[in-house]
Amino acid sequence: MCIDMQPDKARRHQAILDLIRREAISSQTDLRDELAEQGFDVTQATLSRDLRELGVIKQMGPRGMYKYAMPDHSGSSPIVSCRASGNLVVLRTDVGLAPRVAYQVDALQLPEVLGTVAGEDTLLVVIDEEAPRERVVRSILKSLGQ
Repeated sequence: MCIDMQPDKARRHQAILDLIRREAISSQTDLRDELAEQGFDVTQATLSRDLRELGVIKQMGPRGMYKYAMPDHSGSSPIVSCRASGNLVVLRTDVGLAPRVAYQVDALQLPEVLGTVAGEDTLLVVIDEEAPRERVVRSILKSLGQ
């Protein structure tokens, strides 16, 4: 039996994304405070790693103040290439975007996807051996705007 070792991390990542979409948060201290109010006790190092993994950037807001945001890739896909072998799918992304793409794939909650592992520009998707690989890959790529 396998145990989900990172449910808190996934919940924390979702909370971070929800907060930066909903509020103009300009510092890690403010973000940590908001997360603490939701019951997440994180260190600055953990928060920095989370922001990097999610691909969060700082952008200038309407009043000239910087705030956390997700990069806008509308109209373009972060996927550079896709290759599959057996039950493994390797997605290459623009540099720095693999963690964000992995999070998006995980968020799809496809029952055929057993998990993802991301580096800086490469994402490994592990698919159930019994699943129709081509259909799963098409679903993933379509959801990513490919």
